Amino acid sequence: MARYAFEDPMAGVQQRSGGGWKALFWFAVAATGLGFAGYVYVIPYQKMEHAVGIRQTELTSARAAADEATAERDKLKAELSKYVGADKDKAATDSKRKTTADALATGLRPGLEELGATVTVDGAVLQISFLASKVIDANGIDVSEAGQAALKILAGAAKKEEAKVRITARTSAALPPKELRNLFHTAGEMRAVRAARVLTALEDAGLPAGHVQIVGAPDKPAPRVGRGKKAQPPPADHLDLEVEPE
Repeated sequence: MARYAFEDPMAGVQQRSGGGWKALFWFAVAATGLGFAGYVYVIPYQKMEHAVGIRQTELTSARAAADEATAERDKLKAELSKYVGADKDKAATDSKRKTTADALATGLRPGLEELGATVTVDGAVLQISFLASKVIDANGIDVSEAGQAALKILAGAAKKEEAKVRITARTSAALPPKELRNLFHTAGEMRAVRAARVLTALEDAGLPAGHVQIVGAPDKPAPRVGRGKKAQPPPADHLDLEVEPE
């Protein structure tokens, strides 16, 4: 009986069956532990990783925006520097031109005022005005000998400073002098021809052709005269020139 019991096959099955349940139990415990560990560690880690990814994206966007803002700032600073530099250059140029105009006026006044000219400076422009009778021939259009002398002085000084000279040809509805009415319909036409003769005289005196030009300008209207008042005589005819240093 003892040997039979020892050799009974069911006894081994029962023994193995008990060990399997134990193994299954511990496997379940391990699985539960892994699940718990996953819940406790893995899920928060995934959430943290997701949050880090979002933060990284935000930082990348912020960095890109900062880089763009920096580039725009540098561009604006460069443009501002360019404009400031241009303003400084312009101010320096204007100052130099004004200094040159003042020097021209100082040098030209003695000789030209002796010949009947009025010499003034407006900013960087030298303004010279002659009574027409002082520089224009009796025929009303040609440059007189005194005028030739005055224009030579002017041309020499302007050429030295590389300045430009503008001759004003005034337009007018008034009639020219009686002796010239068979040649010109208005005093404006007469002055335009006179300006052309002055231009030729300046070029003959050595002023480059590119530095002298004729500009048109209307006469100032005569003042209105009230009833019973005698009209004032028209203002004396002038030859006006402007000298502008470069």
